Amino acid sequence: MSIKSPGIVVLTIAYHSHKALKTLANDLALQEEHPKKWIVVNNSPSSAGEIDLEIPFPFSVIVGDEGSGFSSGCNRGLDLLMRIGWDGWVWLLNPDIRLGDSSIIKRLRLFIESLPLTSLVGTAVINPEGNLEKSAGWIDSGLNFRRRKVNQTLINSNQQEPISVDWVSGCSMLIRPLSHFKKARFEASLPLYYEDMDFCLRLSKESSPVIWLPFISVIHSRGEGSQTSSTRRIRLSTCSYIRFLQRHRPGMVLFLRTLRILANSLLRLP
Repeated sequence: MSIKSPGIVVLTIAYHSHKALKTLANDLALQEEHPKKWIVVNNSPSSAGEIDLEIPFPFSVIVGDEGSGFSSGCNRGLDLLMRIGWDGWVWLLNPDIRLGDSSIIKRLRLFIESLPLTSLVGTAVINPEGNLEKSAGWIDSGLNFRRRKVNQTLINSNQQEPISVDWVSGCSMLIRPLSHFKKARFEASLPLYYEDMDFCLRLSKESSPVIWLPFISVIHSRGEGSQTSSTRRIRLSTCSYIRFLQRHRPGMVLFLRTLRILANSLLRLP
């Protein structure tokens, strides 16, 4: 059965995220304007079991592959939305995100209606202490290519205009996938981190604006969204980082950064 816009569909990728999902479900239920649908991709069906939530709006769980990363989960959810005919906005939302404001979905919907349909939109992401996370920024030349990121000043100054950036975080990103000429999907070879930067950089080459909204914020309870070992996290994030460098940075940056990773690994051996 198809669902039509206007409105927002929420897509969440879960890996051992049952506890966090219950809190997010409560936040979504308290919104003045509910999402058209909430889709959760369960990437731990064998090790963590089924996801069972009572939601006062359309909700479904997709069984993903055990241990799949964020990219694969997003692509699985986006493929489902394409099959059921959703032609509106999709809000990628981490399970450990909290919605402190009950009007967030309504305010987001009203604002993005004025944006180009191919836009990639990120909200401000605040930690539980009230400080801005580095959830958007610009890519520069040179070794320290990620040094310019959004900062607390933009929040404190009550900035009410969107800001053009090179990337926004996948933990709170809005896209309208069917509006892109090429199929808008994440790169599955980037299993953990940097997949959002890669996604933004690739789509911006196709003239998609990348926009950050300092005046709409969510709370990120980092570390509560997925229960995974530090060893696995380091391994997957390192793979993603090196592959990102191969795709988007000059050879010398790739060489020096890889050398640094190897040196750090050797220091950890003892």
